[in-house]
Amino acid sequence: MPAGALPAFRLSQPELQFPGTLNITDHFLEPNLVGAQADRIAYHSGERSLTYRELNEAVNRLGNGLRDLGVGKGDRVVLRIPNCLEFVVCALALHRLAAVVVPTNVLLLERTVSHILNTTEAKCLIASAEFLDGVEFDKSRHPALRHRIAVGGDAAGLARRGYLSYEALLRAGSARLESVKQRRDELATVFFTSGTTGLPKGCMHLAFTVLAGAHVDLHMFDGIRASDVVSGTPPLAFTFGYGHLLLLPLLCGIPCVLIEGRMEPEKIFKAVEKHRISLFHSVPSAYTQMLNAPGAEKRYDLRSLRATLSASAPMLPTAFREWEARFGTRMTNGMGSSESFVSVFSRWLADPQPGSMGVPLPGWEVRILDEQGRDCARDVVGRLALRGSGATMYWRDPEKQAEAVTGGWSLTGDLVYQDGDGCYWHVCRNDDVIKSRGYRISPGEVEDALLAHGAVYEPAVIGAPDPVQGQKVKAFITLKDGHMPSSKLADEMRQFVRARLSAFQIPAEIEFIDAMPKTETGKIRRRDLKELEERRAREAQPETADAAKDAP
Repeated sequence: MPAGALPAFRLSQPELQFPGTLNITDHFLEPNLVGAQADRIAYHSGERSLTYRELNEAVNRLGNGLRDLGVGKGDRVVLRIPNCLEFVVCALALHRLAAVVVPTNVLLLERTVSHILNTTEAKCLIASAEFLDGVEFDKSRHPALRHRIAVGGDAAGLARRGYLSYEALLRAGSARLESVKQRRDELATVFFTSGTTGLPKGCMHLAFTVLAGAHVDLHMFDGIRASDVVSGTPPLAFTFGYGHLLLLPLLCGIPCVLIEGRMEPEKIFKAVEKHRISLFHSVPSAYTQMLNAPGAEKRYDLRSLRATLSASAPMLPTAFREWEARFGTRMTNGMGSSESFVSVFSRWLADPQPGSMGVPLPGWEVRILDEQGRDCARDVVGRLALRGSGATMYWRDPEKQAEAVTGGWSLTGDLVYQDGDGCYWHVCRNDDVIKSRGYRISPGEVEDALLAHGAVYEPAVIGAPDPVQGQKVKAFITLKDGHMPSSKLADEMRQFVRARLSAFQIPAEIEFIDAMPKTETGKIRRRDLKELEERRAREAQPETADAAKDAP
């Protein structure tokens, strides 16, 4: 790692004083194996469940099988598994061996997974059989890869392709396994970014930052109760899901309900009613779908739901207020990243306006910097810099690392401001700022104004190329059922925004589309929309030039 690019950690709280050597699985699982707790449910997934005792036995059986294959301390193992019990078992088995867990989302393209296998020099791949159809992660293209293990599927057919059986390893392994200790500052996981700005980047996390992440996340809510049940939609392959759906429930000794398959509002509501879910985690696009499920709060018994967290992108204030009014549960905008691993802000530690992120969680130091690296005054937008229990450490990317850390502070790509009450607000990603006629426009403000219109299902606002203004404000909109695209509706929406925002923020153009391009975690892929507009602008250039040439 380049000199001067090392991040500084701050672990001053008593609960973050971890021993010099440790085992991650032991830290989270062992306390749940005492007395009656061992036979309580740890995880639900579909119609299946595991008690803490059963989970520990499965972890040990798989761990023994992996150890016999030569997987050990420091070896990178890539997971390509959706949210299910098998993901939990694999991750905890690898941590018990002090191997390095490299989760990947199942929707990644084959070439992207191949890039991850090669850049991490992964020794082993464990993948769900359903996501191996039509792809081949053969050893000839991945020199470091020694073993490929398939979860489920046709074992005989997969064996002919060179895959070992997860189930066979589980059956053959002993239920007893000695944990491997690692130094607290040794590598534990590598998470890859969602690739909204190019090829995914590997973000390293040490053993103590993985532990610290779960302990810090305890403060995201107004206390965790013994009666709580956790659930949510974020993939376990991302830090949001890994921290809040895998580690946090184990730390607190409360059950977690894993939602399998696609995010469908009715499926979520049924799960809340059936399992009495109280703490729910998701992303803005999922909450939008749930808000558009007619009368859900009357058709289902959702009284157990007491707190909801939205992360991966800010939830707009309009949706924020509607959620709290209809479902009667407090919503908070969480903020973290693949780089930080843990959440940074919490609304439960303050009483901010809807849409605010709240204040920093214990252990985090926050700065807001201008373009010259100076601290911004309150209500002035700047770049967020962090120092605390997590930090930016890129996998084998010294150039990116040097750009991301200065003076021990991790520099994010997020623009934020602190209001007069001391609460923090996310404005947008730095790359998403619209620069038009000398103005710097936040797409979030325009999107929130559009979302208040009764026909808007989901808006995305970008800066589209404009030969005169540099960029123009353009809105892509998906409509609610019962509304049809028309120029009249677009004009109506512009007038609607005009009554709420300044003239320079009004969309110059509105385009209705059937669906938003999104990442695996539900973030809108603004980059795709920008590239679409840039391509259109290039294609229109000859016509523009001809028109100018023919002008009198």
